Amino acid sequence: MSRFRTLRGRLTALALVAALAAVTVLTIAFNVLLDRSLDGDANSRLRSLAAAASTTVTYQDGRLALHESPDDAAIDQVWIYQGTRAIERPPGGRELQRTADSLAGQSDVFDDLPSGGVRLYAAPLTHGGRRVGTAVAAQSLAAYDRTTDLALVGSLALGAILLVAVGVLTWITVGRALGPVHEMTRSAAEWSEQHAPQRFGATPRPDELGELARTFDALLDRVASSLRHEQRLSAELSHELRTPLARIVAEVELLRRRERSQDDRREAYDLIARAAEQMSDILETLMAAARAEAQIGVGRSEVGEVLARVADAWQPSLAERHLELEVRPPPAPATAGIDVEVVERIVAPLLDNAGRYARSRVVLSARALNGAIVLTVADDGPGVPADERDSVFEPGAGGRRPNGHGGAGLGLPLARRLAKAIGGDVTLAPGAADGGAEFRVELPS
Repeated sequence: MSRFRTLRGRLTALALVAALAAVTVLTIAFNVLLDRSLDGDANSRLRSLAAAASTTVTYQDGRLALHESPDDAAIDQVWIYQGTRAIERPPGGRELQRTADSLAGQSDVFDDLPSGGVRLYAAPLTHGGRRVGTAVAAQSLAAYDRTTDLALVGSLALGAILLVAVGVLTWITVGRALGPVHEMTRSAAEWSEQHAPQRFGATPRPDELGELARTFDALLDRVASSLRHEQRLSAELSHELRTPLARIVAEVELLRRRERSQDDRREAYDLIARAAEQMSDILETLMAAARAEAQIGVGRSEVGEVLARVADAWQPSLAERHLELEVRPPPAPATAGIDVEVVERIVAPLLDNAGRYARSRVVLSARALNGAIVLTVADDGPGVPADERDSVFEPGAGGRRPNGHGGAGLGLPLARRLAKAIGGDVTLAPGAADGGAEFRVELPS
């Protein structure tokens, strides 16, 4: 029974059921048609015998007379009756004679012996347009019964052979058809476990297998992309957390190894607190990106209120750097199709980046454009060099700039990643004439 739990077994069983139904219908139809055909042949032969017998009978002076004896073979017997009196009675058993006598005086009537094996037929004998007697012909049905029995046994045997052949051929054919599928499944499982780059490619295959191969390739690509995504997430976490964690470890070691003044200790504690807060922000941003990619917590936020919250959060930090934060709310009320916290997580790395490079001012603005909400973070710093515009969103790119500013270079990549996760994007606008950098955040409205 376990074989019929597989697709191969189920298809074979289905083919057998269909073949059994077809063979059953055909066998029944064939035997019924054959029986009717033989029955009609027997009736036709009886009519012919009765007609032949009527040609041997003459009617003179109110009496029937035979001028030629009919063929009295055992299977071709004929009775001639005038009224109910038999003027010609072939030899036969008592049951046969009684049945023939019961047909005297009837017309176009067939009757079988109660015990079977013989059929009789009564035909009227006429003279001058009126009936003068009855001819009863008898025909043995043994040959016909033997034919129907042989036909039934033969059709049943042929049906059984056909069922076996259908089962075997279906099993072999389906097995060969599914062989490439099993091989493709095994290869895909091995490749996915080993992270192998192999794919089925465009090797010529039947249409169904070609579609399956393309589906497998797409599945393997998604698996590989998911693995790359997880590897990149791990790399980003380790890379981004390395700097604040190193600062914390270094300050703790200094505090443990030597005595420091109260001001130095306060400064060290502040540095540890800022590093811990930076780590918390990084983790929150990555978790927000993960939730957004899983489409968790998609909501709504008023853009003007978001800008006010961001300004309140970042105004003190930028003021410590002697920078002015200018907020330009949208000219008309606008609503973004994402939670306030997610928008803040996207904008925060851009403001931090602007604060690192701005000379005196950072501008945060928003507007509705082409069915989307566009937030802009601009600064009056040196801008992004032309040779770095294509790589500015790559992890660690900011850390390679010899500009004296700290950072691991993951703020912009994290911001873009989170924006893309909620159906938006972060892009670098073309450089302004007076220098500075301008980053644009596109959010769904």
